Amino acid sequence: MPYMLAFDLQEFADKFGLHADAFIAHFIAFAIVVGVVVFFGIKPIMAQLEERRKRIEEGEAMHARSEKELADVKATGEQILTEARDTGKKELDAARQTAARLQADLTAKATAEAQTVIDNAHKQAAMDAQREKDALKGEFVRLVAAATAQVTGKVLSEEDHRRINDEAINNL
Repeated sequence: MPYMLAFDLQEFADKFGLHADAFIAHFIAFAIVVGVVVFFGIKPIMAQLEERRKRIEEGEAMHARSEKELADVKATGEQILTEARDTGKKELDAARQTAARLQADLTAKATAEAQTVIDNAHKQAAMDAQREKDALKGEFVRLVAAATAQVTGKVLSEEDHRRINDEAINNL
């Protein structure tokens, strides 16, 4: 049977035009082409694909770090905003308290000043009233002296003026 297989292979090779020398030459040429394609084509492409895969992995890692940093920044920002709100509320409350104290102080001061002005006005009015009374007394005394002089028909002396003035003032 081995002989038959060899004969059949030889017959098969003759029938299809296969020759061992040509086959080996074609095989070597094919191996060279495959080697050149693998060495100059596939290896650089594979290297580029590997480099791209690494860059993609680095990009994904960088993206993950960026997301983590963004989350940290957001959390820090929220914390800062919360602290700023709390500080602002405290400062606003303190400002309101200060304003209330200042308003109370100013109200008390204004009330005291108003009372001083009122007291001064009362004193001034009393002094003006007293001056008017004194002026009226003087005018009254002059009128009494003039009337007395006309009634008695004589010119009054300084002593008469004084006596009439004293009597008029005592009667008031």
